[in-house]
Parts: sequence; C-alpha cells; structure tokens
Amino acid sequence: MKKLILAIGIVVISTAAAQAQDASKSTTLSIAANVGIPTTTGLSLAYGGDLQADFGVAPTTKITASAGYEAYSVKGGGSSSGIIPLLGGVKFNLGDKAYAHGQLGYGVSTAKGGSGSFAYAPSLGYYVSRNFDASVKYLAFSNHGTLGSVNLRLAYNF
Repeated sequence: MKKLILAIGIVVISTAAAQAQDASKSTTLSIAANVGIPTTTGLSLAYGGDLQADFGVAPTTKITASAGYEAYSVKGGGSSSGIIPLLGGVKFNLGDKAYAHGQLGYGVSTAKGGSGSFAYAPSLGYYVSRNFDASVKYLAFSNHGTLGSVNLRLAYNF
C-alpha cells in the first residue's frame, strides 16, 4: 500500500509541476457528497464523500487525484462498513458541459483486521455551473469478490 500511495503522490506532484509550466491549464479542487445503491447483495445503502483535485493537462483533458470515505449499510439494520478510496484518473470533456471520468486506485478497509482492495470508478458527469457538477459513478472494490455501488456524486468546485 505504501508503494501505491507513493506512486499516486509522484503522479500528483509531477502533474502539478508540469501544469505550473503552462498557466493556461487550470487546477480545480472539489468537495463532494455521494449516495448510491449497492450492487452487492446484503447491502442497502452506500454513502460518503470525497475531495478531488483536477489538473488540466490539455484543453479537454484533466488528470485527477481523489481521496474520500465510502460507507455501506447492511440490510435489516445491521452495522455498516467503511472504505477509504484513494483514486487517480483521467477526465475527458465530451462537449461544453458533459464529461467522462475513469479512475483506478486502492481501497483501504476501515474494519478492524480489514484488508485493502483494487478500486475502480468509471463515471459520466455534467457541469451544472462553474462551481457545481453532478455525476453518476460506479464505484467498486475487488478483493476476493467485488463490493460495488452506483452513486450520484454532487460536487462543489473551487
């Protein structure tokens, strides 16, 4: 896990350094809340939030880095479990307001004795305004099976 976090850090720093060389490319920070429907049986609700940085590398392309928390409620009022997703990705503009976003990374379980997992999250989104965007995101964690959910992500962009 330390190697993955180091690799994500190197990508973020390298991208930020390259972006700093070209002032025409912008960096955006966002904070988001999400809620969704788990695709894994036995779960009733997925909810969480994340912080994300988008680094402009071309007029229609951004490199992204995000970290957050995702909780899954067990059906029947049981306990919930949590995962901290650490994701890096690429966001492509599909026009003036729509975008496609693909992310890969690592999910850290918050359960005692929990392990990590491979994480991936494809999504489609829409910029409602300069400071607000909404997306539909499939967030999944794979480690001896898949824990996933289809989420609505609502973000405020700084």
